[in-house]
Amino acid sequence: MEKLQTALAAIEDQQQKHKQGSAPWCVGEQLKDMLRAEPALAPLVEQDLAQPGMDLAGCELKIRDFAGKHKDGNVGFCGPADAERIIREFYGLPPRGEAPAASAKRARKVIRLTDFL
Repeated sequence: MEKLQTALAAIEDQQQKHKQGSAPWCVGEQLKDMLRAEPALAPLVEQDLAQPGMDLAGCELKIRDFAGKHKDGNVGFCGPADAERIIREFYGLPPRGEAPAASAKRARKVIRLTDFL
């Protein structure tokens, strides 16, 4: 439960950089709702939020891009299900209902120069 609170605090910290009700702020709200429903995802999100380019604004750009590609006239739209899918993909979270990897840390491919010798 402590990891959940830490992740929620990290999201709220990033939300403070944006106007309440703005698109990145709303991404934070949806992400917090997702973590409350699936607290096991909190360590993954907390880890990613600390990385450059993995902030709420970066995720919102992915959602905005999707909306721009799905226009009806001059209006782009991204529904909640698509937004959740994009958020999950952006932060590397498993599909709804699937458990995260056994370890809270995701395996990151490490490339060593000796691998090429």
